[in-house]
Amino acid sequence: MKPNLIFKNFILIFLIFFINISCKDEKQFQLTTYVIPINGGEIFPAPGMYDAGSKLIFEAIENNENFTFSRWSGSVNDVSNPLEIQINSDLSIVAEFTEKVSPSKDSDNDGVIDSDDLCPNTKEGFVVDENGCKIENEFDDNYSLVWGDEFEYEGELDKNKWHHQIIPPNNGSWWNDEMQHYTNNIKNSFVSDGTMKIVSIKENYTFNNSTKNYTSARLNSKYSFKYGRVDVRAKLPSIQGTWPAIWTLGTNINEVGNYFGDSDGSVGWPRCGEIDIMEQNGWNKNELYGYFHFANPQGDYGSHGSVTNISNSSDKYHIYSMEWTDKVIRILLDNKEFVSLINNGDVPYDNPHYLLLNIAIGGNLGGDISPNFIQDTMEIDYVRVFKRY
Repeated sequence: MKPNLIFKNFILIFLIFFINISCKDEKQFQLTTYVIPINGGEIFPAPGMYDAGSKLIFEAIENNENFTFSRWSGSVNDVSNPLEIQINSDLSIVAEFTEKVSPSKDSDNDGVIDSDDLCPNTKEGFVVDENGCKIENEFDDNYSLVWGDEFEYEGELDKNKWHHQIIPPNNGSWWNDEMQHYTNNIKNSFVSDGTMKIVSIKENYTFNNSTKNYTSARLNSKYSFKYGRVDVRAKLPSIQGTWPAIWTLGTNINEVGNYFGDSDGSVGWPRCGEIDIMEQNGWNKNELYGYFHFANPQGDYGSHGSVTNISNSSDKYHIYSMEWTDKVIRILLDNKEFVSLINNGDVPYDNPHYLLLNIAIGGNLGGDISPNFIQDTMEIDYVRVFKRY
């Protein structure tokens, strides 16, 4: 072999050895990146292996208009963006983004925007105050408001809350030999000065070829509920022959003209169940009835109730209440129980009910009508329905 060729081969072998030694001496480090939350944005550069000593410029990109970059964390703690870092070890780089709060955002959907909401996690379905906090029952703070009407408006009743039942179900008349027609005329039911008035009037009125000598109003709530508490603060009519009532029926009654129709089934009365929170007869205005009417599983009619004394029911507001659980139903006057019913499989009180408010004239519980009767009023300060929170 020629000397210069031997020398060239030696040089080539040396270079290969040197390159291998140099590659083995060049250190690399692992870069791992994270985004919190994962939909908040992106990080550049991408994760991977980088040479020791490399200078990387990290940038957090806000690719979601609902988020803004807040800080770097992990192996660093900084708020600069972009951020330059020299790689001298394995790095874990976290880009943290914060969700932007919209001025009108209402996270718990309670009608109070987040910036004003002092109770930001209110359960769906509960009514809240101006601070976004649930409204507790004044007698039992285990109950919170889910529906009601404070009547803080004027004129016609709120059509989103109330339905006028005006079709007589008994061949042109109402049940129990009552003497009135119910109307949706504003003179028979309206709101003024913070209260709702149901007014019974002596006047001739014809509906579907049936003429009666009195008019009144019968209201259905457009809200139904199963279990809970009802409070109604009201003054009652005083004239002989008036029969006021605050009561409930199962939404599965399918009585003609009622708001719910047959949307929840059709079992009729008394299988639907009736709860009379307050009834007053037409001849003794110092008495009050609380009653239950129902059918047992065999279809046999049953009732249970009691009578209690009341004074100044026309001149003074009283609170008429019902508390309904899967174990017992209690009827109360001014928060004092005067009748209750065990709620078990023998009675049909495991289905949704709706509220009714009305004044009947004459009939079984109205009795003889005063010859001096011209008109009379039930005045209602509020209606409130509560459930356990």
